[in-house]
Amino acid sequence: MPPARRSIEEIKAYQHMKRLCHLSSIGVSLLYWLIWLAMAGGIVNWIDLHFDARWAALGIAALFMFGGSTIIHLPLDYFSSHIVEHRFSLSNQTPRDWLVFQIKGWLVGVVIGSILLVGLYALLWYSGPLWSLWVWISVLAFSVLLAKVFPLIILPLFYPSTPLDRPSLTERIGSMASGAGMTVTGVFDLGLSKETKKANAMLAGLGSTRRVYLSDTLLQAFDDRQILVVFAHELGHHIHRHILKMILMAAVVSSILVGVLHWRLNPFAGADPADWTGAVATLAQVGLLLTVFPLIVGPVTNAISRHWERQADAQALRLTDDPEAFRLAFERLIDMNLADPDPPRWEVIMFDDHPPMKERLAMAERYTQSKS
Repeated sequence: MPPARRSIEEIKAYQHMKRLCHLSSIGVSLLYWLIWLAMAGGIVNWIDLHFDARWAALGIAALFMFGGSTIIHLPLDYFSSHIVEHRFSLSNQTPRDWLVFQIKGWLVGVVIGSILLVGLYALLWYSGPLWSLWVWISVLAFSVLLAKVFPLIILPLFYPSTPLDRPSLTERIGSMASGAGMTVTGVFDLGLSKETKKANAMLAGLGSTRRVYLSDTLLQAFDDRQILVVFAHELGHHIHRHILKMILMAAVVSSILVGVLHWRLNPFAGADPADWTGAVATLAQVGLLLTVFPLIVGPVTNAISRHWERQADAQALRLTDDPEAFRLAFERLIDMNLADPDPPRWEVIMFDDHPPMKERLAMAERYTQSKS
């Protein structure tokens, strides 16, 4: 059944609350890491009095810094992702469900973060003068690996999925994909409804793990024509080789980030094992850089991403030749996700990697006029 229509006032109120939470989170992060810059040296010297091994010291410092960041953000995270979502009738989570979901996220973050942190400092201390080049290569390889295993290992930790039990729709999706030269290993019904009332769809994985995911919330609210439009959008990314382009963009962005890390950490490259305090204390600078860097490069990468999304939208209209279904699909997404159709321009530039819904609906209108 189609979702109940939401008023524009309700949508604006929801987005205003989420915007305040997002900006507050950035402010808290910046203040937190600036405080750590001031106290990192003293804390690391205290660690030095109790631990001789630099790896143990690095682990303790990382636990204090990044674990502390999680704790500091916890009240705001709970307000934004639980209280606000319930206030606007978007969440199906109980407080216990929310906590379990967060714990899973923390555990995944600890595993991935530990791999990256250990890899960074191992290469810094042991791989010689080209350590930052090896860091860059390792980050790219690890990113590709994560993209490949995401649908097999990470996604099932949070959401159940089953093969889509709508044979005619699955057949039409497969036919559309093969017509565009794309192979998918399956179309899956993704169980978002336990957590949220929002709808989503995605193309995940690489190569042999590439799968189409349609949320159960979307499948319940959209008819086959509208779902095909959503899939055709994802297919548009394949046709325009956006996955390859995203990898190339990530290579450029990560090279800049690694260059900045090289500037801050290179004085400690290959240091004597007993002389580790400076390198460990610089971890606070790494934390600040990871907070500031996305704010600097975001406007550029978001603009590129919005361009790719417009290309995918245009391709979806060409593939389906169904602007009415396109329009209905995005109108329902506005209602289900409380997506602001016309957000502030500064927010689009700074944070949005998709065009505003107003622009996407206007594209469908132009397509309709071009056919008449």
